[in-house]
Amino acid sequence: MIESLIGPAFGLLTAVFFAAGSILARIGQRNRPDDDGVFMTVLVNVVVLYLATLFVKPPEWNRQGIVALIIGGIIGTVLGRTFLLRTVRLLGPSRASGFVVGTPVVAAIGGWIVLGESITLIEGIGGTITLVGFWLLARARSTGNITSEKPPVWYYLVGLGAPVFFGTAFVFRKYGLNLYPDSYRGAFIGAASAFPIIVLIDALRGKLAERIRSNFQTLSWWFVSGGIATAGALLSQFTAFRYLPAWVVGIFAGTQGIFAMMLSKAFLKHDDRLDRTAIISVVLSTIGVVIISWSQGVGG
Repeated sequence: MIESLIGPAFGLLTAVFFAAGSILARIGQRNRPDDDGVFMTVLVNVVVLYLATLFVKPPEWNRQGIVALIIGGIIGTVLGRTFLLRTVRLLGPSRASGFVVGTPVVAAIGGWIVLGESITLIEGIGGTITLVGFWLLARARSTGNITSEKPPVWYYLVGLGAPVFFGTAFVFRKYGLNLYPDSYRGAFIGAASAFPIIVLIDALRGKLAERIRSNFQTLSWWFVSGGIATAGALLSQFTAFRYLPAWVVGIFAGTQGIFAMMLSKAFLKHDDRLDRTAIISVVLSTIGVVIISWSQGVGG
């Protein structure tokens, strides 16, 4: 019974760490109008996750698994993280996290096609309740940089990109871990494969020199802290993948919107606002997560 709750526990830890990372990145963005924090947070991910691998014996090498982890890292860390942090700047951390509601949907479709995963009735009920809660949360959140004006449509299109890329990355990561069962190296491989792409993108845009100079001449400890938090999120996520289907990990990771809301209330009072609909969404999401966790316990 206790072992069957390991997956849900790490799934929730994933959400807590990702929410903390979003809040820390948002605080850092206040003094960095041209930097969303992707460069520094991913660099810190690489360093922290590499140090973590030194304490774990590697499994047998599997090229197919490694390639899947690399692809998952590029899709999730480069595209997913970039779209998420851009949404944090445009719409605020709570609403940005609310967009992650689509992640388990994408992961469920991909998991069914690629991994042969199925959804039980109880899991489906819990997942539906949780998704409704996430949807209410996304509707309830105020915008980060906008007060009375309605946000442009393209803001929301950017927000929708995050769950599409995150959900797809979940499937590749789960598939990679099935073949190369090492959460620590899986997380490191993903971050390490993504960082050169981020550097290349900045170089092509002619911003690499300025990015390096601004990040190291005046170190943003908010971005560094955000990188440490997201490293913890990645380790928790990869550990959860070893116990849960990809879409269920997506459900638990999606609760970061709840934690982001609470942290925003405490640290970003002018960026986010708490209302009745948001509270209802928390209750629904909590009920859904409890049902899914219970179903995992019954199944275990």
